[in-house]
Amino acid sequence: MAAQADTPLPLEAIGLAKRFGHGRGVENVSLSVPRGSITAFIGANGAGKSTTLRCILGLIRPDAGRVSLFGGPVSRKSRRLVGFLPEERGLAPRDRVRDVIAFHARLKGLRRRQALDAADTLLRRVGLAERGRDQVGSLSKGNAQRVQLLCAIAHAPKLLILDEPLSGLDPVAQGDILALFAEFRAGGGAILFSTHSMAAAESLSDRVVMLADGRTVFEGPLDDAADRAPHGAMVVTTDGEALLGAARAVGGDAHPMATDISCHEGEAVRWRVVLPAAVTHPALLRALAEHGAPILAFAPIKSDLEGAFWDLTSSSPPTDGVRRRRAA
Repeated sequence: MAAQADTPLPLEAIGLAKRFGHGRGVENVSLSVPRGSITAFIGANGAGKSTTLRCILGLIRPDAGRVSLFGGPVSRKSRRLVGFLPEERGLAPRDRVRDVIAFHARLKGLRRRQALDAADTLLRRVGLAERGRDQVGSLSKGNAQRVQLLCAIAHAPKLLILDEPLSGLDPVAQGDILALFAEFRAGGGAILFSTHSMAAAESLSDRVVMLADGRTVFEGPLDDAADRAPHGAMVVTTDGEALLGAARAVGGDAHPMATDISCHEGEAVRWRVVLPAAVTHPALLRALAEHGAPILAFAPIKSDLEGAFWDLTSSSPPTDGVRRRRAA
């Protein structure tokens, strides 16, 4: 959903950079989260998602770039309008469920009675009203996850920043949480959530931000991202040289799917083969057979978010800006 021109964005980050001694960090991350939107934040392990979220929340200070919350600099007041679910789960196991939700709401400024009422309302909403006096440690993993999510929204924030929000939830619990997200967005709230799950991103979000090697390589509507999926196939073979020869023979390009693959002779490796639009998958199969490449698996690249992800994150990032479509 596009933000109105006169409405400040709940979140905007421009040119964030943070470097660490071990070399991991972010170099040039820019993203925006419009009001009433759900934005998926996608990247492989080590791409810089967690570092970016910590910079946004003020947990670490970036070396360069700036962050804006609700049209102004990050402040204690603006942070009170943000709910956060960290990657590192960790509620005290002996705390009572109702009390821990109310405690997090009070940290964000609610009075004690308001906080307890909010906890009761949310627990009823997700079917856990009868567990309010139970200790957190007695809950299943899925219910504990639901409680931690309720802690993030108990103070009625305007922006939610969530790290893998559906992790550990069964389908019923996921349905409850997705309904909460829909209600939150319908009320004008904005959500930024990081995920490794392309299915979750496609089912939840209307916008996508992709990171690769500490840089934003795409920002824009979900449909625009899916349209970037290349034409080609995923091929598993034990003969990389034969596969490369076959790909070149049909005018294609091939890369192993992990940068740390040494491609020793005889090892099965998954390759991503990108083809010219006019070259069919049967043509690639024929070329593989002609070059003697053993085919252990073959799957066309789908025109979906996962297909686009591999294309955008495996390409060299542009030097003059990210591939993005900003909110109007």
